[in-house]
Amino acid sequence: FFPPEGKANGAAVIICPGGGHTNLVYNAEGKDAAAFLNSIGVTAFVLKYRLFREPNSPYRMENVKQDIFRAMRLAKSLAGTYAIDTARLGVMGFSAGGEVSGWVSYHFNESHFNNADEIDGLSARPAFQSLIYPGALAVPDSVTADSPPTFLLAANDDPCCSESIVRLLLLHRKAKVPVEMHLYQNGTHAFNMGKRSEYVTLKNWPQRLADWLQDDGWLKK
Repeated sequence: FFPPEGKANGAAVIICPGGGHTNLVYNAEGKDAAAFLNSIGVTAFVLKYRLFREPNSPYRMENVKQDIFRAMRLAKSLAGTYAIDTARLGVMGFSAGGEVSGWVSYHFNESHFNNADEIDGLSARPAFQSLIYPGALAVPDSVTADSPPTFLLAANDDPCCSESIVRLLLLHRKAKVPVEMHLYQNGTHAFNMGKRSEYVTLKNWPQRLADWLQDDGWLKK
């Protein structure tokens, strides 16, 4: 998904929609997120990763990790084709997609490939990440000093995923890795890009992400 002509700034994001690893919320947490990123000049890729919890799925968690690691490396290999700056290529994930994003952000030195080719020789490390109400599997045992700067967001009354960002905040602080967290009072889970929310704070949350991206220099040409 490309920004309007003349607006692209070279930054790019791989978006991982949520869905509990049983389905993909492709529109509300994929295309809608891409449209917002495009509006601020960011090129977006929406990842259709394999679903290891889908009924009768032949896949395992390892297959999902292969998908996000390959996506990050593939996007870097095509940087010239898509006019993106690999030093400003990040990842964004919602819910289960936040887990997928966290896997590559906190474990980017791992391999996760079969039949490696030249593309698999590229680094899988994202330049930055944005985790929106990420699931518990996004939280590593520890955060290393070379982990990417991180934007965290959730609602405090989210029964499954508000604790994840609190735990991640503390891990980032301990590792002295840049982090910004927004914990809203209301919203529960899966408010997507905030379009359908009754809360003003959630309707406007994407602008908080844009502010962070701007302040940290990811949007500068």
